[in-house]
Amino acid sequence: MPAAPDPDRADARSRAELIDAAALEARLNQNSYDRFEDAVSAYLGVNRTAMRCLEVLDRLGQLTAGEIAVQTGITSGAVTAMLDRLEREDLVQRLPDPSDRRRVLVQLTDKARQLAAEIYGPFVGELARFEEYTDAELRLIEQFMRVASQTLDQHAERIEQLRRARSSGAP
Repeated sequence: MPAAPDPDRADARSRAELIDAAALEARLNQNSYDRFEDAVSAYLGVNRTAMRCLEVLDRLGQLTAGEIAVQTGITSGAVTAMLDRLEREDLVQRLPDPSDRRRVLVQLTDKARQLAAEIYGPFVGELARFEEYTDAELRLIEQFMRVASQTLDQHAERIEQLRRARSSGAP
């Protein structure tokens, strides 16, 4: 059995070491999340882009294809093709907007919700493990994850701009 971490050693780490350790754990968490999402997407028979769409619909409810495009960062043409595939798999359905017949709303199907409960139900049950943290610690974790997500989003946009500039031949 490995020895318990030495709390004196942990306290002796420099601020830079603490920041590096937190960043490393966030990176490792992202790797674990990617592995989990890869397993889920393989189980559902969809790609990771479709997984983002399903996640957005699960979180936000009914949306138009344009709203899905904005939420996922996917082009509207790609969203339409993806929705066609997801509809064939009976994971999403398109419905007329009751307040505007010209609009079409997309929502998860009962099949998608059943599969989500099967996959994520046991995962959500594990959240009870967070009971060991104080409210202040949970707020700190929430803030850390928000800052990490914002930083990733900013750098994803930066890299997307670099890619567009490179593909257009701009110096």
